[in-house]
Amino acid sequence: MVGYLFHPPVTDFPIALWITALLFDLLYAWRPAELYRSMATWLVALGLVAAPVAIATAFYDVARLQREGVGAAFLARHTAHSLLAYAATGLYAANLILRLKAPRAHRWTLALSALGAGLLVLVGYFGNQVRQVM
Repeated sequence: MVGYLFHPPVTDFPIALWITALLFDLLYAWRPAELYRSMATWLVALGLVAAPVAIATAFYDVARLQREGVGAAFLARHTAHSLLAYAATGLYAANLILRLKAPRAHRWTLALSALGAGLLVLVGYFGNQVRQVM
C-alpha cells in the first residue's frame, strides 16, 4: 500500500543543518570565534531553505496516502507530527531573524537552537509513530 515515500529522506537536510547549528553555537559559547557564530547563522538559514522542500514532500506523501485510504490513527499522529514540525521551523525562523538583527544576542540564539533541537526530537518521535501506524 505505501510504496516509496519522498518525505522521510528529505527531512534529514533541515534536521542535520539545524543540529549542526547547535553544535557551532556551543562551540561559540566555549570559544567565541566569529567563524563559529557565522557558521551557526548560515546553517540555520540553510535549514530554512531545506524546510519547505521537506514540507512539500510531506504534503505530497500524505495526499497520496489519503487516496490509498490510511486510517484515523495515521491522521491523528501525522497532525501532531506536522504541528511540531511547523513550530520547530517557526522557531528556527525566529532564531535566524534574531541572529541577523541582534548579532550579540548569542545567549538567546543558543537557547533557541537548544529549544529547536528539543522540538526536533519530538518531531522525530511522532514521525516514527506515524510510520508505525501505516
